[in-house]
Amino acid sequence: MKFNSAKSAHPGTLNGMSEKDPQEGASPTAPGATSADFIVPVGGSRAHVIYQHDDKADPLAPGNRLTWQSWWLVIRRTWNDFFLNKFLDRGAVLAFFMLLSFAPTVLSAYSIAILVLARNEDTVNSLADQLINDYVPNEIAEPVRRAFESIIGSASQGTVALIIGVAFALFSSSAYVRAFARSSNSVYGRVEGRASIRQWLTMWGLTFGLVIGAVLMLGAFLLREDIVKFFLEPIAEPLGLTGTLEFLVGIFLPVWQWLRYPVIAIIAVLLVAMLYYFAPNVRPSRFRWLTFGSVIALVCIALVRWLFDLYLSYFAGASAYGAIGTLVAALIAVWVMNIVLIVGVKIDAEVLRAKELQVGYDSEKTIQSPPRSSTASVQYAKTQQKLESAAKTIKEKHANKRSEEERVGKEQVEEGK
Repeated sequence: MKFNSAKSAHPGTLNGMSEKDPQEGASPTAPGATSADFIVPVGGSRAHVIYQHDDKADPLAPGNRLTWQSWWLVIRRTWNDFFLNKFLDRGAVLAFFMLLSFAPTVLSAYSIAILVLARNEDTVNSLADQLINDYVPNEIAEPVRRAFESIIGSASQGTVALIIGVAFALFSSSAYVRAFARSSNSVYGRVEGRASIRQWLTMWGLTFGLVIGAVLMLGAFLLREDIVKFFLEPIAEPLGLTGTLEFLVGIFLPVWQWLRYPVIAIIAVLLVAMLYYFAPNVRPSRFRWLTFGSVIALVCIALVRWLFDLYLSYFAGASAYGAIGTLVAALIAVWVMNIVLIVGVKIDAEVLRAKELQVGYDSEKTIQSPPRSSTASVQYAKTQQKLESAAKTIKEKHANKRSEEERVGKEQVEEGK
Protein backbone atom coordinates (compact mmCIF):
# COMPACT_ATOMS: atom_id res chain seq x y z
CA MET A 1 0.00 0.00 0.00
CA LYS A 2 1.41 3.39 -0.95
CA PHE A 3 1.51 6.18 1.52
CA ASN A 4 3.79 9.01 2.34
CA SER A 5 5.88 11.33 4.43
CA ALA A 6 6.43 15.02 3.80
CA LYS A 7 9.03 17.75 3.64
CA SER A 8 8.73 21.43 2.86
CA ALA A 9 10.19 22.76 -0.35
CA HIS A 10 10.34 26.00 -2.23
CA PRO A 11 7.93 25.62 -5.18
CA GLY A 12 10.48 27.14 -7.50
CA THR A 13 12.96 24.37 -6.79
CA LEU A 14 10.74 21.55 -5.49
CA ASN A 15 13.53 19.28 -4.36
CA GLY A 16 15.99 19.96 -7.11
CA MET A 17 13.60 20.55 -9.98
CA SER A 18 13.80 23.76 -11.90
CA GLU A 19 11.00 26.29 -11.63
CA LYS A 20 10.02 25.47 -15.21
CA ASP A 21 9.53 21.78 -14.45
CA PRO A 22 7.43 21.37 -11.29
CA GLN A 23 5.82 18.12 -12.43
CA GLU A 24 3.75 15.72 -10.40
CA GLY A 25 5.25 12.38 -9.52
CA ALA A 26 8.78 13.78 -9.61
CA SER A 27 11.68 11.48 -8.97
CA PRO A 28 11.67 10.74 -5.26
CA THR A 29 14.70 11.69 -3.18
CA ALA A 30 13.61 10.28 0.19
CA PRO A 31 14.87 6.76 1.09
CA GLY A 32 12.35 4.13 0.02
CA ALA A 33 10.09 6.63 -1.76
CA THR A 34 8.43 5.55 -4.98
CA SER A 35 6.94 8.89 -6.07
CA ALA A 36 6.18 12.37 -4.77
CA ASP A 37 3.26 14.79 -4.76
CA PHE A 38 3.04 18.39 -3.69
CA ILE A 39 0.54 20.26 -1.57
CA VAL A 40 0.49 23.93 -0.62
CA PRO A 41 -0.98 24.91 2.77
CA VAL A 42 -3.77 27.48 2.75
CA GLY A 43 -2.20 30.94 2.58
CA GLY A 44 1.25 29.46 2.05
CA SER A 45 3.82 30.06 -0.66
CA ARG A 46 5.92 26.93 -0.26
CA ALA A 47 5.05 23.47 -1.50
CA HIS A 48 5.21 20.53 0.88
CA VAL A 49 6.60 17.46 -0.81
CA ILE A 50 4.69 14.30 0.12
CA TYR A 51 6.68 11.15 -0.59
CA GLN A 52 4.79 7.94 -1.25
CA HIS A 53 6.17 4.60 -0.08
CA ASP A 54 5.34 0.97 -0.77
CA ASP A 55 6.78 -0.12 2.57
CA LYS A 56 4.63 2.14 4.78
CA ALA A 57 1.50 1.05 6.63
CA ASP A 58 -1.90 2.23 5.45
CA PRO A 59 -3.35 4.55 8.11
CA LEU A 60 -6.88 3.51 7.09
CA ALA A 61 -6.18 -0.21 7.61
CA PRO A 62 -8.88 -1.86 9.77
CA GLY A 63 -6.42 -2.73 12.52
CA ASN A 64 -5.35 0.88 13.07
CA ARG A 65 -7.95 1.83 15.67
CA LEU A 66 -7.74 5.15 17.45
CA THR A 67 -6.71 5.17 21.08
CA TRP A 68 -8.45 7.35 23.66
CA GLN A 69 -5.55 9.76 23.48
CA SER A 70 -6.01 10.03 19.71
CA TRP A 71 -9.76 10.57 20.09
CA TRP A 72 -9.08 13.35 22.57
CA LEU A 73 -6.78 15.00 19.99
CA VAL A 74 -9.54 14.71 17.35
CA ILE A 75 -12.07 16.35 19.68
CA ARG A 76 -9.70 19.13 20.73
CA ARG A 77 -8.63 20.01 17.19
CA THR A 78 -12.22 19.91 15.91
CA TRP A 79 -13.43 22.15 18.73
CA ASN A 80 -10.51 24.55 18.32
CA ASP A 81 -10.80 24.87 14.53
CA PHE A 82 -14.58 25.20 14.68
CA PHE A 83 -14.00 28.74 15.96
CA LEU A 84 -10.60 29.56 14.44
CA ASN A 85 -11.66 28.49 10.93
CA LYS A 86 -15.07 30.17 11.35
CA PHE A 87 -17.28 27.18 10.59
CA LEU A 88 -20.38 29.27 11.30
CA ASP A 89 -19.37 31.64 8.49
CA ARG A 90 -18.52 28.75 6.17
CA GLY A 91 -21.95 27.25 6.83
CA ALA A 92 -23.56 30.57 5.92
CA VAL A 93 -21.57 30.72 2.66
CA LEU A 94 -22.61 27.17 1.77
CA ALA A 95 -26.24 27.96 2.64
CA PHE A 96 -26.07 30.92 0.24
CA PHE A 97 -24.70 28.76 -2.57
CA MET A 98 -27.29 26.08 -1.80
CA LEU A 99 -30.09 28.62 -2.21
CA LEU A 100 -28.37 30.04 -5.31
CA SER A 101 -28.29 26.53 -6.80
CA PHE A 102 -31.85 25.70 -5.78
CA ALA A 103 -33.63 26.76 -8.99
CA PRO A 104 -31.26 24.99 -11.45
CA THR A 105 -31.23 21.91 -9.21
CA VAL A 106 -35.04 21.75 -9.17
CA LEU A 107 -35.09 22.25 -12.94
CA SER A 108 -32.53 19.49 -13.55
CA ALA A 109 -34.29 17.08 -11.17
CA TYR A 110 -37.65 17.82 -12.81
CA SER A 111 -36.18 17.30 -16.29
CA ILE A 112 -34.51 14.04 -15.27
CA ALA A 113 -37.78 12.80 -13.78
CA ILE A 114 -39.60 13.61 -17.04
CA LEU A 115 -36.96 11.71 -19.03
CA VAL A 116 -37.17 8.71 -16.68
CA LEU A 117 -40.97 8.69 -16.86
CA ALA A 118 -40.91 8.80 -20.68
CA ARG A 119 -41.95 12.47 -20.82
CA ASN A 120 -45.07 11.87 -18.70
CA GLU A 121 -45.23 15.42 -17.36
CA ASP A 122 -48.65 14.94 -15.75
CA THR A 123 -47.29 12.21 -13.46
CA VAL A 124 -44.27 14.32 -12.48
CA ASN A 125 -46.44 17.36 -11.77
CA SER A 126 -48.81 15.22 -9.72
CA LEU A 127 -45.88 13.93 -7.63
CA ALA A 128 -44.63 17.49 -7.13
CA ASP A 129 -48.09 18.60 -5.97
CA GLN A 130 -48.22 15.66 -3.56
CA LEU A 131 -44.81 16.59 -2.15
CA ILE A 132 -45.80 20.22 -1.66
CA ASN A 133 -49.18 19.38 -0.12
CA ASP A 134 -47.73 16.83 2.31
CA TYR A 135 -44.50 18.50 3.42
CA VAL A 136 -44.69 22.25 2.80
CA PRO A 137 -46.43 24.37 5.49
CA ASN A 138 -49.79 25.77 4.45
CA GLU A 139 -48.57 29.33 4.99
CA ILE A 140 -46.05 29.09 2.17
CA ALA A 141 -47.48 26.22 0.10
CA GLU A 142 -48.97 28.47 -2.59
CA PRO A 143 -45.83 30.64 -3.07
CA VAL A 144 -43.73 27.46 -3.26
CA ARG A 145 -46.10 26.00 -5.86
CA ARG A 146 -45.92 29.18 -7.96
CA ALA A 147 -42.12 29.23 -7.67
CA PHE A 148 -41.97 25.59 -8.77
CA GLU A 149 -44.22 26.26 -11.76
CA SER A 150 -42.08 29.26 -12.69
CA ILE A 151 -38.90 27.18 -12.58
CA ILE A 152 -40.22 24.22 -14.56
CA GLY A 153 -41.81 26.56 -17.09
CA SER A 154 -38.33 27.03 -18.57
CA ALA A 155 -37.92 23.31 -19.26
CA SER A 156 -37.47 22.51 -22.93
CA GLN A 157 -40.04 20.46 -24.78
CA GLY A 158 -37.87 18.41 -27.14
CA THR A 159 -36.00 15.40 -25.71
CA VAL A 160 -32.60 16.48 -27.08
CA ALA A 161 -33.17 20.04 -25.93
CA LEU A 162 -34.30 18.69 -22.56
CA ILE A 163 -31.04 16.74 -22.16
CA ILE A 164 -29.03 19.83 -23.08
CA GLY A 165 -31.08 21.83 -20.59
CA VAL A 166 -30.30 19.25 -17.88
CA ALA A 167 -26.57 19.59 -18.63
CA PHE A 168 -26.64 23.38 -18.33
CA ALA A 169 -28.85 23.28 -15.22
CA LEU A 170 -26.46 20.84 -13.56
CA PHE A 171 -23.54 23.06 -14.47
CA SER A 172 -25.26 25.98 -12.74
CA SER A 173 -26.25 23.94 -9.69
CA SER A 174 -22.64 22.73 -9.29
CA ALA A 175 -21.87 26.12 -7.69
CA TYR A 176 -22.75 24.60 -4.32
CA VAL A 177 -20.48 21.59 -4.82
CA ARG A 178 -17.59 23.84 -5.87
CA ALA A 179 -18.12 25.97 -2.75
CA PHE A 180 -18.18 22.82 -0.63
CA ALA A 181 -14.93 21.66 -2.23
CA ARG A 182 -13.26 24.99 -1.36
CA SER A 183 -14.40 24.71 2.26
CA SER A 184 -13.27 21.07 2.43
CA ASN A 185 -9.81 21.97 1.13
CA SER A 186 -9.55 24.65 3.79
CA VAL A 187 -10.50 22.11 6.45
CA TYR A 188 -7.74 19.78 5.23
CA GLY A 189 -5.36 22.75 5.26
CA ARG A 190 -4.43 22.77 1.57
CA VAL A 191 -5.26 24.71 -1.56
CA GLU A 192 -6.98 23.19 -4.60
CA GLY A 193 -4.50 21.26 -6.73
CA ARG A 194 -6.69 20.21 -9.64
CA ALA A 195 -6.51 22.34 -12.78
CA SER A 196 -9.61 24.40 -13.58
CA ILE A 197 -11.01 22.16 -16.33
CA ARG A 198 -10.45 18.97 -14.36
CA GLN A 199 -11.96 20.49 -11.22
CA TRP A 200 -15.05 21.82 -13.02
CA LEU A 201 -15.64 18.47 -14.74
CA THR A 202 -15.25 16.64 -11.43
CA MET A 203 -17.66 19.00 -9.68
CA TRP A 204 -20.15 18.75 -12.55
CA GLY A 205 -20.02 14.95 -12.45
CA LEU A 206 -20.39 14.97 -8.66
CA THR A 207 -23.38 17.31 -8.94
CA PHE A 208 -24.96 14.99 -11.50
CA GLY A 209 -24.54 12.06 -9.11
CA LEU A 210 -26.02 14.02 -6.21
CA VAL A 211 -29.04 15.15 -8.24
CA ILE A 212 -29.65 11.59 -9.48
CA GLY A 213 -29.48 10.43 -5.87
CA ALA A 214 -31.94 13.13 -4.81
CA VAL A 215 -34.34 12.07 -7.59
CA LEU A 216 -34.07 8.45 -6.42
CA MET A 217 -34.77 9.51 -2.82
CA LEU A 218 -37.85 11.45 -3.89
CA GLY A 219 -38.94 8.57 -6.10
CA ALA A 220 -38.55 6.10 -3.23
CA PHE A 221 -40.46 8.42 -0.94
CA LEU A 222 -43.32 9.10 -3.37
CA LEU A 223 -43.60 5.67 -5.01
CA ARG A 224 -47.28 4.87 -5.52
CA GLU A 225 -49.64 2.68 -7.50
CA ASP A 226 -49.92 4.73 -10.71
CA ILE A 227 -46.12 4.91 -11.07
CA VAL A 228 -45.73 1.13 -10.63
CA LYS A 229 -48.43 0.53 -13.22
CA PHE A 230 -46.90 3.10 -15.57
CA PHE A 231 -43.62 1.17 -15.71
CA LEU A 232 -44.88 -2.41 -15.50
CA GLU A 233 -48.26 -2.55 -17.26
CA PRO A 234 -46.77 -2.29 -20.80
CA ILE A 235 -44.62 -5.38 -20.16
CA ALA A 236 -46.69 -7.29 -17.60
CA GLU A 237 -49.32 -8.73 -19.96
CA PRO A 238 -46.97 -9.76 -22.84
CA LEU A 239 -44.67 -11.51 -20.36
CA GLY A 240 -47.46 -13.03 -18.32
CA LEU A 241 -46.55 -11.03 -15.22
CA THR A 242 -50.05 -9.83 -14.37
CA GLY A 243 -49.93 -11.67 -11.07
CA THR A 244 -46.59 -10.07 -10.22
CA LEU A 245 -48.03 -6.63 -10.94
CA GLU A 246 -51.02 -7.32 -8.72
CA PHE A 247 -48.63 -8.49 -5.97
CA LEU A 248 -46.59 -5.29 -6.23
CA VAL A 249 -49.67 -3.11 -6.10
CA GLY A 250 -51.56 -5.03 -3.44
CA ILE A 251 -48.82 -6.31 -1.10
CA PHE A 252 -45.48 -4.70 -1.84
CA LEU A 253 -46.60 -1.06 -1.83
CA PRO A 254 -48.03 -1.19 1.73
CA VAL A 255 -44.78 -2.81 2.90
CA TRP A 256 -42.80 -0.22 0.94
CA GLN A 257 -44.34 2.54 3.06
CA TRP A 258 -42.07 1.28 5.86
CA LEU A 259 -39.23 -0.13 3.77
CA ARG A 260 -38.64 3.18 1.98
CA TYR A 261 -37.06 4.82 5.03
CA PRO A 262 -34.00 2.53 5.25
CA VAL A 263 -33.65 2.72 1.46
CA ILE A 264 -33.66 6.53 1.60
CA ALA A 265 -31.14 6.38 4.47
CA ILE A 266 -28.80 4.17 2.42
CA ILE A 267 -29.00 6.58 -0.54
CA ALA A 268 -28.30 9.53 1.78
CA VAL A 269 -25.25 7.74 3.21
CA LEU A 270 -23.94 7.12 -0.32
CA LEU A 271 -24.46 10.75 -1.37
CA VAL A 272 -22.60 12.13 1.65
CA ALA A 273 -19.81 9.57 1.11
CA MET A 274 -19.47 10.73 -2.51
CA LEU A 275 -19.39 14.39 -1.44
CA TYR A 276 -16.74 13.76 1.23
CA TYR A 277 -14.61 11.58 -1.07
CA PHE A 278 -14.57 13.55 -4.33
CA ALA A 279 -14.92 17.19 -3.23
CA PRO A 280 -11.61 17.76 -1.36
CA ASN A 281 -8.19 17.71 -3.03
CA VAL A 282 -7.37 14.62 -0.98
CA ARG A 283 -6.79 11.08 -2.27
CA PRO A 284 -7.47 8.56 0.52
CA SER A 285 -6.25 5.02 0.06
CA ARG A 286 -9.79 3.73 -0.45
CA PHE A 287 -13.43 4.78 -0.75
CA ARG A 288 -15.37 4.47 2.51
CA TRP A 289 -19.15 4.23 2.61
CA LEU A 290 -19.34 5.25 6.24
CA THR A 291 -17.01 7.49 8.22
CA PHE A 292 -17.27 8.97 11.69
CA GLY A 293 -17.77 12.43 10.18
CA SER A 294 -20.49 11.38 7.76
CA VAL A 295 -22.42 9.47 10.43
CA ILE A 296 -22.36 12.45 12.81
CA ALA A 297 -23.35 14.81 9.98
CA LEU A 298 -26.29 12.62 8.90
CA VAL A 299 -27.54 12.15 12.46
CA CYS A 300 -27.36 15.91 13.08
CA ILE A 301 -29.13 16.67 9.78
CA ALA A 302 -31.92 14.23 10.73
CA LEU A 303 -32.16 15.94 14.13
CA VAL A 304 -32.35 19.40 12.51
CA ARG A 305 -35.07 18.12 10.17
CA TRP A 306 -37.02 16.73 13.16
CA LEU A 307 -36.71 20.03 15.04
CA PHE A 308 -37.88 21.93 11.95
CA ASP A 309 -40.91 19.63 11.65
CA LEU A 310 -41.56 20.20 15.35
CA TYR A 311 -41.49 23.96 14.77
CA LEU A 312 -43.93 23.65 11.87
CA SER A 313 -46.30 21.51 13.93
CA TYR A 314 -46.39 23.52 17.14
CA PHE A 315 -44.96 27.00 16.61
CA ALA A 316 -45.35 28.10 12.98
CA GLY A 317 -49.07 28.81 13.33
CA ALA A 318 -48.57 30.77 16.55
CA SER A 319 -45.74 32.90 15.18
CA ALA A 320 -46.48 36.59 14.78
CA TYR A 321 -44.40 36.62 11.61
CA GLY A 322 -46.49 34.04 9.76
CA ALA A 323 -44.94 32.85 6.48
CA ILE A 324 -41.85 35.01 7.02
CA GLY A 325 -41.18 33.24 10.33
CA THR A 326 -41.43 29.87 8.59
CA LEU A 327 -39.05 31.05 5.88
CA VAL A 328 -36.54 32.28 8.47
CA ALA A 329 -36.76 28.94 10.30
CA ALA A 330 -36.11 27.12 7.00
CA LEU A 331 -33.06 29.30 6.31
CA ILE A 332 -31.69 28.62 9.80
CA ALA A 333 -32.22 24.88 9.27
CA VAL A 334 -30.31 25.00 5.95
CA TRP A 335 -27.52 26.98 7.62
CA VAL A 336 -27.16 24.50 10.49
CA MET A 337 -27.22 21.53 8.10
CA ASN A 338 -24.30 22.98 6.15
CA ILE A 339 -22.39 23.66 9.36
CA VAL A 340 -22.67 20.01 10.41
CA LEU A 341 -21.59 18.88 6.93
CA ILE A 342 -18.38 20.90 7.32
CA VAL A 343 -17.93 19.60 10.87
CA GLY A 344 -18.22 16.08 9.45
CA VAL A 345 -15.39 16.81 7.00
CA LYS A 346 -13.30 18.19 9.88
CA ILE A 347 -13.86 15.09 12.01
CA ASP A 348 -12.83 12.84 9.12
CA ALA A 349 -9.73 14.97 8.50
CA GLU A 350 -8.68 14.82 12.14
CA VAL A 351 -9.37 11.08 12.37
CA LEU A 352 -7.14 10.63 9.32
CA ARG A 353 -4.43 12.79 10.93
CA ALA A 354 -4.59 10.77 14.16
CA LYS A 355 -4.39 7.47 12.27
CA GLU A 356 -1.36 8.78 10.34
CA LEU A 357 0.34 9.79 13.59
CA GLN A 358 -0.28 6.36 15.09
CA VAL A 359 1.59 4.64 12.24
CA GLY A 360 4.47 7.13 12.29
CA TYR A 361 3.76 9.84 9.73
CA ASP A 362 4.75 13.46 10.31
CA SER A 363 1.19 14.76 10.44
CA GLU A 364 1.51 17.15 13.36
CA LYS A 365 1.08 20.19 11.10
CA THR A 366 0.05 18.79 7.70
CA ILE A 367 -2.14 15.79 6.88
CA GLN A 368 -0.01 13.49 4.73
CA SER A 369 -2.72 12.02 2.49
CA PRO A 370 -1.65 12.71 -1.11
CA PRO A 371 -3.57 15.21 -3.26
CA ARG A 372 -5.64 14.28 -6.28
CA SER A 373 -3.47 16.67 -8.28
CA SER A 374 -0.68 19.18 -7.66
CA THR A 375 -0.83 21.21 -10.86
CA ALA A 376 -2.85 24.16 -9.63
CA SER A 377 -1.34 24.21 -6.13
CA VAL A 378 2.23 24.44 -7.41
CA GLN A 379 1.18 27.24 -9.76
CA TYR A 380 -0.55 28.93 -6.83
CA ALA A 381 2.66 28.75 -4.79
CA LYS A 382 4.70 30.24 -7.63
CA THR A 383 2.22 33.09 -8.01
CA GLN A 384 2.36 33.76 -4.27
CA GLN A 385 6.15 33.84 -4.41
CA LYS A 386 6.11 36.29 -7.29
CA LEU A 387 3.78 38.54 -5.29
CA GLU A 388 6.04 38.23 -2.25
CA SER A 389 9.06 39.04 -4.43
CA ALA A 390 7.28 42.13 -5.81
CA ALA A 391 6.43 43.23 -2.27
CA LYS A 392 10.04 42.68 -1.17
CA THR A 393 11.26 44.76 -4.11
CA ILE A 394 9.00 47.64 -3.05
CA LYS A 395 10.22 47.34 0.53
CA GLU A 396 13.91 47.32 -0.48
CA LYS A 397 13.45 50.17 -2.93
CA HIS A 398 11.90 52.41 -0.30
CA ALA A 399 14.43 51.29 2.30
CA ASN A 400 17.24 52.33 -0.05
CA LYS A 401 15.45 55.60 -0.70
CA ARG A 402 15.15 56.27 3.04
CA SER A 403 18.82 55.39 3.54
CA GLU A 404 19.81 57.78 0.78
CA GLU A 405 17.65 60.53 2.26
CA GLU A 406 19.19 59.96 5.68
CA ARG A 407 22.71 60.06 4.18
CA VAL A 408 21.99 63.31 2.35
CA GLY A 409 20.48 64.78 5.51
CA LYS A 410 23.55 63.90 7.55
CA GLU A 411 25.82 65.43 4.91
CA GLN A 412 23.80 68.63 4.94
CA VAL A 413 24.03 68.76 8.75
CA GLU A 414 27.79 68.27 8.58
CA GLU A 415 28.16 71.00 5.97
CA GLY A 416 26.08 73.35 8.14
CA LYS A 417 28.48 72.86 11.02
